[in-house]
Amino acid sequence: MTRLPPLTIRVRLALLYTGLLAAALAAFGGGMYVVLSRELESSFDASLVANAEHAAGAIAQDLNAAGGLTPSPRLVSQLASTGGRILVLDPSGREIADSAPPAEPALPVTPDDIAAADHNGHSIHEHPVPGDVLRITVQTVRGPDGSTLGYVVWADSTRPLRSLLDTVRLALLLGGLAVTVLALIGGLFLARRALAPVADVTDTARAIALSGDFGARVEGPGTPDEVGELAAAFNEMLAALESSHLALQRFLGDASHQLRTPLTVIRANLDLATRPDFDEAERSAILDDARDEAERMGRLIADLLSLARAESGARLSFQPVELDALLVDSVRRHRQAAPHVRMSVAAVEPVVVEGDADRLRELFGIVLDNAARYTPPGGSVTARLTMRDGAAVVTVDDTGIGVDAEDADHLFERLYRGRRARQIRPSGTGLGLAIARWIADAHGATISLSPRPAGGTRAEIVLPARTS
Repeated sequence: MTRLPPLTIRVRLALLYTGLLAAALAAFGGGMYVVLSRELESSFDASLVANAEHAAGAIAQDLNAAGGLTPSPRLVSQLASTGGRILVLDPSGREIADSAPPAEPALPVTPDDIAAADHNGHSIHEHPVPGDVLRITVQTVRGPDGSTLGYVVWADSTRPLRSLLDTVRLALLLGGLAVTVLALIGGLFLARRALAPVADVTDTARAIALSGDFGARVEGPGTPDEVGELAAAFNEMLAALESSHLALQRFLGDASHQLRTPLTVIRANLDLATRPDFDEAERSAILDDARDEAERMGRLIADLLSLARAESGARLSFQPVELDALLVDSVRRHRQAAPHVRMSVAAVEPVVVEGDADRLRELFGIVLDNAARYTPPGGSVTARLTMRDGAAVVTVDDTGIGVDAEDADHLFERLYRGRRARQIRPSGTGLGLAIARWIADAHGATISLSPRPAGGTRAEIVLPARTS
C-alpha cells in the first residue's frame, strides 16, 4: 500500500485555520438559521391568528333571524382571497361553509383546537396536503352577548415560508463553502509568506552544508515574533559555528607553523645522534636538546588547545573565589618553579570575586611565569592585591627587560613577541598572554602591560569585586 507523503507545516497550518473558520461559520450559520426560522414561524402564526380573528369578527355580523351564523359564499370567498382557507362551523362543530371547492379534503379540527378557542386561546398545528403543508388555527365566533355562535377554522399554506427558509439555507451553505475555499487559498498564501524566513533558514543550512561557508546569515523578517526569534537564534548559531571554525583554522595554521621548527630540530638532533663519530658527551647533549624541544612542543600544543577551547566558546564555572588566597598560593607555586628570581607578595587585601578559580589561577600563573621568564637571575617579581573604586586590582612588578610602548598594544596577540623579547629568544610559546586576555575578558576584567619608570614591567589585572 502506497503511503501518502506527509503534509508540510504550511499545508497543516492552512488546514487548521480553514477548519477553525469552517467550524465557526457552521456554528454561526446554524444558529442564525434556527433563530430566523423561529422568528419567521412566529410571524407566520401571528398573521394566521390575526386573519382568523378578523374573519370571526366579520362572520359574526352575518346572522339569520334566529341569531345563527349564515355566512354568505361571497363573504367567505372574499375573506379567503388573502390566500387562506376558511371553514365555518356551528357550535356543535358541524360545517356551515367552506371556501375550498367540495373536492378538497376536509380540514382536521381536533377537540383540543375547539377547547383552546373556547378559552380564548389558539392551538396551531400543521396538516400535510399534497404538495404543501398547512398551518391551522381555530377562532370562536361570539355574539353580542358573548355567547358562542360557532367557530372559524383558518388554514394557510407554509410554502412561501419553507421556500424562504430553503433559500436562506442554500445561501448559507454556498456562502460558507465559498468562504471556506477562499480561506484555504488565503491560508496557504499567508502561511507560505509567514514561513518564508523558515524556508530561508532551510536554504541557508543546505547552502552551508554544501559550501562550508559559515559566514552566511539568514535575513529575518525584522519583527519580534517567533519566526524572527528563530532567524536570530539561527544567526547566533552560525556565528558560533563560524567562530569555532575560524578557531580551528587558526589552531591548525598556528600548530603547523609553530611545530615545524621543533620537529625539524628534533629530527636533525636524532640524525646527528646516530652518527658514530660523536662521543657520548656530545650525543647526550644532542639528546638533551631534542628533549627540550619535545617539551617545548608539548607546551606549545597545550597552549594552542587552551586557546582553541577559549575561542570556541568554552564556558566557565563561576562561584565565589577568595582572590587574596588564590594570589598567595599562585606566588608560592611559581616561586619554586623560578628559583633564579625573588618572587614575593608585597601586600594583599581580603577580596572575594565571582569567577572560575582554576582559570584565575591559570591567569595569575601566566603573568607570574611571564614576569619570571623575562627577568634576569637575581631580579625580583612582586605581586600586590589592592582595592580601587570597588574593584580588585592585582599588580605584578618585575625588574626584567621591560616592554616598549609601541609593543604594548600587540603583546596580547597570539605568537607576538616584542623587540626585546625576540633578542633573548625565550623558551615560551608566545600564546600565554593571548590566553590571559581571554580569561580576563571572560571574567569582565581588564589586563594590561606597561613599562615601569624604574625599569622592568608592570602587569595590572582589574577584576570586579563581589558586592555582597
